[in-house]
Amino acid sequence: MKKTLLALLMIFGLMLSSCDAGMASTSFRIQHPDDSSKQIEYFVEKPPGKGPWPTVVLLHGHQEIRRPGGEDFVKWGVLKELSSRGYLAVAVSQPGYGNSSGPADFCGPFTQHAVAAVIAKLRAEGLVSPQKLLIEGISRGAITAGLVAAQDPSISGLILISGVYDLSAYVNDPHASSVKQSVVKALMAETGGTADALNARSVISYASEIKAATLILNGAKDELTDPEQAQSLSDRITRAGGKARAIIYPEFGHQIPVEERNKDIDPFMDGVLGNARHS
Repeated sequence: MKKTLLALLMIFGLMLSSCDAGMASTSFRIQHPDDSSKQIEYFVEKPPGKGPWPTVVLLHGHQEIRRPGGEDFVKWGVLKELSSRGYLAVAVSQPGYGNSSGPADFCGPFTQHAVAAVIAKLRAEGLVSPQKLLIEGISRGAITAGLVAAQDPSISGLILISGVYDLSAYVNDPHASSVKQSVVKALMAETGGTADALNARSVISYASEIKAATLILNGAKDELTDPEQAQSLSDRITRAGGKARAIIYPEFGHQIPVEERNKDIDPFMDGVLGNARHS
């Protein structure tokens, strides 16, 4: 029981760091394009100098307690660190998290359109360097990131961490553990569980539409996802003419230590965005 409860608290959420090193970044809210009565919250940290800048958009995973949304990236100092490297750093609170209006729809159209609206706003304000925008998503955020990138060929980079990319296969796994069954229950509640709803939220269904250079990370011992799906998504993107690489860490589970994954993320990010890394 205790193990199951712990897993539930981790469902499609992944902590970046235990430290509270962040400084206040600017918080903004805009109307949701699908419903003007709903709002989208996002946080921005600008680098020194004058824009436009290469841009990194961060998408959080599921948060069971308090649901702070994108504010976690501020608190953990992630936005500050990225801006110090010359990036416009942005964190979006997905619908149902932070101060973004819900309900959450498990990476469905309402969530995808919220993220796309923030990106459109940043571009309209002249803050984003043309063809230099990367989205990094964690767990649930990885699903959203992949789906948004599939609809926007101008997105140049994509980093997906500990996500599920074929929801139908995940839901219908006859060998699913009790922990995964708990995830399925939450997934079904938010999506309605129809075949169409699951397919529409499965990044692997849109692999051929992803034009961004893609890095997919997963732990081999992940208790919540299927690492085979990370490799399958990479293979499909590559077969369709895209550029993707999957890295499976043999010793880690759902929570891949930041210092380990950043050894792969940092050079990939700098290479895609053409930005010299600041020390």
